[in-house]
Amino acid sequence: MEKNAGFTLMELLVVVLIIGVLVGVALPQYTKAVEKSRTAEALTLLRNLLTAEKSYKLASGDYTSDLTQLDLDLPGLDAADPSVFKTKNWKISVRTDNWENNLLAAWAVRTKADGTVIPLEKGGYTILLRVSAFNNEKVTRHCRVSLGNSAVPAICKSISGREDGYIY
Repeated sequence: MEKNAGFTLMELLVVVLIIGVLVGVALPQYTKAVEKSRTAEALTLLRNLLTAEKSYKLASGDYTSDLTQLDLDLPGLDAADPSVFKTKNWKISVRTDNWENNLLAAWAVRTKADGTVIPLEKGGYTILLRVSAFNNEKVTRHCRVSLGNSAVPAICKSISGREDGYIY
């Protein structure tokens, strides 16, 4: 008697179930890893911006919101508003008007590829860099919901490894 060389329905269902469990476990980890790499992009852009701002301050005596004044090649610089530039994943803005007791504040808001801001419920968040007017111009980086909301979403806790969202 010859046996059938095919698979039974039960065997196929077990394989599909195993694949489903693996995807269910791996997909959140993959998403977190991708978001961490996007955050690394924002932190690099903010660090480069801060370095250029410090050089500008040494030459002129103050920070600037006009990013065209900096010796830095910025992608997607907004001609209408020279305090803003954009990348595929971020919209980065700068203020130097002693906003909230900071000599310099720059923030990166997570965006879609088309430039629209991603809402919190869909994974959006903001990374804020501040140079304090007090405390010897201390630099802080903080991941939070938005500028007006200092709550720390789960993605920020995951990125920073801290409950308060500060990135060191």
